[in-house]
Amino acid sequence: MNELDAVIKRLRDLSKYKVADVLQEMPLTITEQGNSSQAIANQLRTLLSEGKMHQNSHWAAHMTAAVPTESIVGQLLSNHHNGNLLSPELYPTLNKIKQQTLDWLCQLFEQSHGHFTSGASYGNLEALWQAKQQYPRRDTVFAAETAHYSIDKACQILGLKLQTIATDDEDKIALEPLRKACEITVPLAIIATAGTSASGAFDPLDDCIQIAQEFDAWCHIDAAWGGYLKLLPERNAIFGQRLSQANSLCFDPHKAWAQPKPSSVLLYKQRAGPMMSLEADYLQHQPDSRLSGSQGGEAFLPLWLTLVSSGINSLRRDSQYALEQAQSFATDIVEQTNWRIYNSPSGIVCFETEKNLHTLIQQGVLSTAKRRNKPVYRAVFIGSHVKAKALIEKLQPYL
Repeated sequence: MNELDAVIKRLRDLSKYKVADVLQEMPLTITEQGNSSQAIANQLRTLLSEGKMHQNSHWAAHMTAAVPTESIVGQLLSNHHNGNLLSPELYPTLNKIKQQTLDWLCQLFEQSHGHFTSGASYGNLEALWQAKQQYPRRDTVFAAETAHYSIDKACQILGLKLQTIATDDEDKIALEPLRKACEITVPLAIIATAGTSASGAFDPLDDCIQIAQEFDAWCHIDAAWGGYLKLLPERNAIFGQRLSQANSLCFDPHKAWAQPKPSSVLLYKQRAGPMMSLEADYLQHQPDSRLSGSQGGEAFLPLWLTLVSSGINSLRRDSQYALEQAQSFATDIVEQTNWRIYNSPSGIVCFETEKNLHTLIQQGVLSTAKRRNKPVYRAVFIGSHVKAKALIEKLQPYL
């Protein structure tokens, strides 16, 4: 990939501004005649500079990683190709690549069917949409208090009732309250989270799946963040023995695998059934009943090019490195402070301190979250860029 690296480096080197300058830069105005080439070039440099924040070794505020070269090229290729897989007969190569990538993901997550989406919010919505078709007389969804806000949003869109379940000291859904809730109201679905956005906690997946089966309910796994651990043999136990029995699962490669947006997948144990009568008089193959419509290679070509060029092990190594850095950061905090720390299995480290770290939040070093309704600072270790040493150096004045 040496030649491709050179192309991407030239794009990145166009930036000459510092981040502080970027944040004050106003976008170009939209006019009848357009702007000058010089003004456009300056704006492009500003955007490139803004994107450089993700390459900083102390960037741990959010689940937004620096995108690898192969993925950038894959995204450019997708834009150039611009195919629409609603007409797969016109794009046989793109369709085969899609299926190859999807088959690999199905095997990884022990599911049988699925498709790419624009994000886990879409995946969570569609999974509940499918559940509603299977259990049309039910309207209650159970999820932990720590479930992603998109679950609540999906329930509102679908006219469902979301009932949140208390969590234990590790931010996992509490099983006894969940079971009691099911005994009172048989749910449409139980949502289990594999890696919460706030603290990286994993719900007990096996137990959630088993309880759903006992009450003949749908079980959906929101693995948008923590799904990447499935690639690591040493972390497989956290997914339990029943993952293949979950009705659906969503995962976002654009998070822990550092792929460009949109890159997300929704997988099913059984092929999703038809949810409505659809017909398009301009298509050779009639559209299916999934939520998304027109789609090219934007959700999978970057990931596919990464896999075929650098190999699966490149993703595995980056993930292992991120977890090692998270553990190193947590250890340093424990050794150098009396701050209360919460270390998750998925590379998110939260901690409590009376120090005011607002400046570090503005710099993208840390973010804030709530854990059991208490405010905490949060560091997200993602990809191969974020380094524990760089974060500790940023924190040094406060230690």
